Amino acid sequence: MATQCTGCSTTYFQTIQVYLRDDAAATKFFKTHGVLPNDVQCPKCKLPCTYRPSKHSWYCGRWKKIAKTKRSKQCPFTKSDYSGTFLEGTHLKPSQIIVFVNHWLHKQWNHRTVIKNLNFSPTTSVDWRSFCAEVTERWLENQGPIGGEGIEVEIDETLFIKRKYNRGRFTKQLWVFGGIERLTKKCFLVPLVNKDRSARTLVPLIKKFIQPGSVIYSDSWRAYKQLCDQGYSHFAINHKEHFVDPNNAKVHTQNIERLWLDLKQWSKRPGLRTKYYKQYLARYIFLHTYEEEKVLHHFFVEAARLYPPSGVPATSSPEQSTSSPQASTSSA
Repeated sequence: MATQCTGCSTTYFQTIQVYLRDDAAATKFFKTHGVLPNDVQCPKCKLPCTYRPSKHSWYCGRWKKIAKTKRSKQCPFTKSDYSGTFLEGTHLKPSQIIVFVNHWLHKQWNHRTVIKNLNFSPTTSVDWRSFCAEVTERWLENQGPIGGEGIEVEIDETLFIKRKYNRGRFTKQLWVFGGIERLTKKCFLVPLVNKDRSARTLVPLIKKFIQPGSVIYSDSWRAYKQLCDQGYSHFAINHKEHFVDPNNAKVHTQNIERLWLDLKQWSKRPGLRTKYYKQYLARYIFLHTYEEEKVLHHFFVEAARLYPPSGVPATSSPEQSTSSPQASTSSA
């Protein structure tokens, strides 16, 4: 049985060097991260099956005597190594999948690089981007709140706008609300439905994503006025007058403003579609949360939680989707 990985580290280029064209190493990586099963039991014989690496499958093949005869028959049970997992239905090599995900988790991701260097068709590249996005989206949906007793959190909302051909009138707008811990830089981001920034929208989001007892810093937007009545300590800065309160240097929102700047520089590029902005936000927060050398490890741990080889998600994991990744129809 393979040893379970507890937190490996690898850089972008190290991953390519180790796993490119090495399917045995890639398969071992999947097994140690729980993406593929380390053992399979025959449901009929109740005994361990044998693994066939060349076919990526498990088989029983035990001989059993037929009752009241002198004859024997061989157990026909066989199961694909990919059955019920994140890899179900794919015809790609394990090494190709690791290198693809490694590139998708890189800030400079683009389809042309994958199509040219991994010999992916455009359709395959788009499909696998959707499968990866499903993992980070589900991870985002199951994240716990930030903050806590005495922990300082900055909140703000920002407008993402898009011009047609980068000129003329604005054609699309998207408001995003978010918060960030000053010390740990843990954060959350939420697209606002119908551009509603009223208290009836923002206060429930604050209560969902920020724990009571937190010390919240914000601008003077009127939707935040009732936060002191919701179990938070609240300080506001009027940006029309100051960016940092002259009487209290702690009262500012510079961390969340820096987060907006980074997000906009990262996301404002050709090809990003408002319809799929939640996917972009989920990927951004995932990359923001984990160290660059550990992001590949955490991605496949989350993929294993979403599609456990046993077919039954762990109690602390997101609920299993009703379809395999390869059955997903959404694409960004």
